[in-house]
Amino acid sequence: MPTSAGMVAVLLALGASFACPSLARAAAPVYYLSLGDSLASGAQPDRQGHDHATSAGYVDVVAARFRPSYPGLQVVKLGGSGTSQALIGGAPVNPGYGPGSQLSQARRFLGQHPGQTTLVTVNVGDNDVEGCISPARVDTACVNRELATVAGNVPRIVGALRQADGNNLRIVGIADYDQFWALWLKGSRGRAIAQQSAAVVGRLNRTLDSAYTRAGALAADAGPAFATQALRPTVRLSSNLTVPLAVARICAWTWACSAPPIGFDDHANAAGYRAIATTVMQAVHRGASGNQTGGLPAP
Repeated sequence: MPTSAGMVAVLLALGASFACPSLARAAAPVYYLSLGDSLASGAQPDRQGHDHATSAGYVDVVAARFRPSYPGLQVVKLGGSGTSQALIGGAPVNPGYGPGSQLSQARRFLGQHPGQTTLVTVNVGDNDVEGCISPARVDTACVNRELATVAGNVPRIVGALRQADGNNLRIVGIADYDQFWALWLKGSRGRAIAQQSAAVVGRLNRTLDSAYTRAGALAADAGPAFATQALRPTVRLSSNLTVPLAVARICAWTWACSAPPIGFDDHANAAGYRAIATTVMQAVHRGASGNQTGGLPAP
């Protein structure tokens, strides 16, 4: 039989467990899972023009904004390259999370950690369509084909994620910017292609927004933040050059207008990634206020 002091210790421990049933739950880690193309890795070029993953991507910014509410938040980065089809059935970008495609890795991770993921972000689709655009032309048949592919693959991705961790899983699907506005600086032909590309990216973003929403995910469209459709107002880019706002934003928030050796690099810079992160957080808060998501609460 325990001593009186021992009995007191046992009773105190039992009392704490009954009074604070959340203690065990609080000890369990909380995760943010990201999938997608190179933007999901925060890719940026070095001085020689070679792209590398960074810790200044939108995933890192979103995680920092979640951490006051989830101090122990752990980020699982599965993305870093590829098309929507590669995300579903391609090789892993981050083999550290096991074999299979990004989607296979995500499903396995969610199944192993049920109810512990506060956010999943998916950015995909840009690589599907951007191959249809070159400085010389826009291949309309290619655009139509790839948009159909994206429209079909997004519901498959969202559905598979929900199947792995239930309908309350908070998923944000991201649409982004039109890097081809940088071609505006390449003369009259470049300006024509830039305007055509804006129409294509507008279609892509509408396709993504619709597909994510219909699949039950939250849509985060960064196109408006980047002024993707804005020929007006015009902005002074240098002492002797005035350009549409869309061009100015692309030059300020991505590496697409860089001089050699970087050149036309379509990745966002730190400012651009922060803008995407803000769009993601706006979608999260819209979903929370509209009761469109369940699971762990929004920050």
